Amino acid sequence: MKQIRLIIIITAVALLFNCNSDSKEEVRIVKANVESENSRNCPKHVLNQKEKNLNISILLDLSDRIEETKIKEKDSAYLSSLSRAFVNHVKTKKLILLEDRMQLFFNPEPSDAHINEISKKLKIVFTKQTAKSRIEETVSLYNEYPSKLYDLAKKDAQREGGYPGSDIWRFFKDDIDDYCIDDCHRNILVILTDGYMYHKKSVIKEKGRTSYITPASLDKLALNNRNWKEEIVKRNLGFIPATSDLDNLEVLVIGIASHNDKNPYALDIIKAYWSKWFDEMGVKHYKIKNADIPSSIEKVISDFILKA
Repeated sequence: MKQIRLIIIITAVALLFNCNSDSKEEVRIVKANVESENSRNCPKHVLNQKEKNLNISILLDLSDRIEETKIKEKDSAYLSSLSRAFVNHVKTKKLILLEDRMQLFFNPEPSDAHINEISKKLKIVFTKQTAKSRIEETVSLYNEYPSKLYDLAKKDAQREGGYPGSDIWRFFKDDIDDYCIDDCHRNILVILTDGYMYHKKSVIKEKGRTSYITPASLDKLALNNRNWKEEIVKRNLGFIPATSDLDNLEVLVIGIASHNDKNPYALDIIKAYWSKWFDEMGVKHYKIKNADIPSSIEKVISDFILKA
């Protein structure tokens, strides 16, 4: 009887060992299949020059900031400079190595279908099949359409009874990975904004952290003294991280403005909020610039895109 029991135990252990081995082998096979699939999605010649394959995403803040004519003019000029930097980069590459793209986003999406049509026109994809005329056309498109887009956005806001705000925080939370990050490219997000973030559907507050910052909320923080940096650390103020692991994304923010005459440190505080936010979400390379004359910002854009 004891011998029978011993045989049963040995058999059960052997079966268990074989099952575990099969399971481990299955895991290895699945992992190999995933890696193989990723390799197909990103051919070796593309992966080898990943840093030279630009994937530029542009996020426009179409909030009430665009009511000012000068904002529309500056943003249009910034976008034009961006298109020139992009094209200058493309022209340095051999046609067979082209794997570059530039696209435009808003959040939330405007209700006017014409705005989305313009967005499609401004989605540029260059591959080895791209005609050279298409490359030259890019700058013309970005010279022509941004001002039209802003005019349509203003009309859209009038029909809807006001600007809904720009949900930049939600864009990072829900869309950044799917829309802006690709393993085969150098991923760059350019944000045109005054630095304030607010949308009525994304108002979250967790002690000193928020998903928004407005002129009114900034006033309530009472940071209008030279000790504002120490206060931010002491009270753990800042944006709530919307996501994490953004080490494969570079971010250029252009257009920061204070809109706050009561606080001489407002501009610095807004920049500190954004910097802390990017750091906590894992962005390794970013630059945050004030609204400035287009000729000055053009160099900033070119240096960032072309890594001068």
